[in-house]
Amino acid sequence: MTMLTLQANPAAREIARTAARLFATKGYDATSVREIVEAAGVAKPTLYYYFGSKEGVAQALLTLPLERLVAELKRIVATVPDPVEALIQSLELQFGLCREDPDWARFMYSVMFGPLSNEICGEFCEHKGDMMALIDSSIRRLAETGVIASDQVDAFSTMCRGLLLVGTLDFLYHERPLPLDFARCNIERLLLGFAAPGRRDISKETL
Repeated sequence: MTMLTLQANPAAREIARTAARLFATKGYDATSVREIVEAAGVAKPTLYYYFGSKEGVAQALLTLPLERLVAELKRIVATVPDPVEALIQSLELQFGLCREDPDWARFMYSVMFGPLSNEICGEFCEHKGDMMALIDSSIRRLAETGVIASDQVDAFSTMCRGLLLVGTLDFLYHERPLPLDFARCNIERLLLGFAAPGRRDISKETL
């Protein structure tokens, strides 16, 4: 199952959308193929035709989008020269996915915080590691270019991870807004506190 097939075929798209909602609310292991097809209004052979299995549905929902996300993060890190802008775009990319498909994002978090023995957890964790490594790369560039103090890289990385996690969880589970400038506004505020010596007067005009 490719993303193109998933996007172009209404039946496959409905199965994926329904599965994401059920996986997020009930958990991957607790959701059966029967529940997915009944809720999606299709027959079991339709799911097997497009996805092969329940695991195939999960892979279409997680693995393919995460591969696309990692590829886009790599592009940002490699092509955006301003390290502040690269970091903002990297975070905003992930916020945008949550806005675009909240059920998908809730499923992602259910895997992230679910049982480690889950059959799809290992592959997801590998992609999560790639995503975090790319964001850390953007943060190290901030230190290398003198935007933040070199001894504050780990602390700033922790704050960025917290911004990403809390911002999305509040949006997905507490119905709090996730505005389009969320990443930019909050990174600018963080930089005021983590600026390297001599740059404490950092302002929006200098970012």
